[in-house]
Amino acid sequence: MSNATRAYSPYADAEAITALDELLSSTDSPVRYQDTMVKLGQYLGQKLSEEIVDTAKCLVASTAEDADYLSKGVLNEIGKRHDTFAAVFWNNHYSVDGGSVAPIVHKFLQPGFEQSDSLIIVKSVISGSCVVRTNILALIERLSIKTIYIVSPVIHENSEISLRSEFPEEISSLFKFVYFAQDSLKDKSTGEVKPGIGGQIYPLLGMTDQPARTNFMPLLVTRLIGA
Repeated sequence: MSNATRAYSPYADAEAITALDELLSSTDSPVRYQDTMVKLGQYLGQKLSEEIVDTAKCLVASTAEDADYLSKGVLNEIGKRHDTFAAVFWNNHYSVDGGSVAPIVHKFLQPGFEQSDSLIIVKSVISGSCVVRTNILALIERLSIKTIYIVSPVIHENSEISLRSEFPEEISSLFKFVYFAQDSLKDKSTGEVKPGIGGQIYPLLGMTDQPARTNFMPLLVTRLIGA
């Protein structure tokens, strides 16, 4: 699928590009959309595993809506070669005058996460810096981090500059962005990246609203609590 407003990164091989196209073509089928999001997570995890040193201990952090899909795929791949922990945040993301905020309402931190020296922030699409910034700040002072990987299938072309500007250089210098596509358009009324990931993520992942506003509990967290 050709799109003049989309540029692909060096990480985007034929499989990744096909999966991105599948994502946009499956918005009428939530089950297929969810399966494709897991697949994209696996592809991103494979690219990350090639870069992360074998001795690294990794903390994979995501929002609650991404935990069972994109984050699941990343965790499955990273866990094949590295000691891996999970963090899940329930962010209540909303607009305010001049921007947006995303306070954390609930969080899950897998026991032992403090051992991690590589932080992997996973998000289905990055249109700005708000959620990613909030979740990094919730973790950075509790870890001795060598690299912070910002991981997503799709980012907006201004999001990297925006996120780096939110942090002092000693932290932003740790950032490494791993994504497949960069889009240049954004809906002025909703802030949604176009073509992005095909629309609002919550109904596509079988949710009625943001997990922070419902009683949604990811299966990932349920499994780890019971482990």
